Amino acid sequence: MAISEQRLKQTIKEAMETCQLEENDPNGSLDKIAGAIAKAVIDELKAAIVTGTCPSGGGPLTLGKIT
Repeated sequence: MAISEQRLKQTIKEAMETCQLEENDPNGSLDKIAGAIAKAVIDELKAAIVTGTCPSGGGPLTLGKIT
């Protein structure tokens, strides 16, 4: 699966909408939204596909691309 800006945006919006309903603990809501955004970003990074070329016998990746 590739990185999706739209999927990340939707996940963040859903987390914010959930936290908007919080009435009793605004600081707890802030912590929840920060955690949800961090998780959404990490999930997108884990979905990234890295392609490139390595020289024979090992060596650094060249012509790398992240999608």
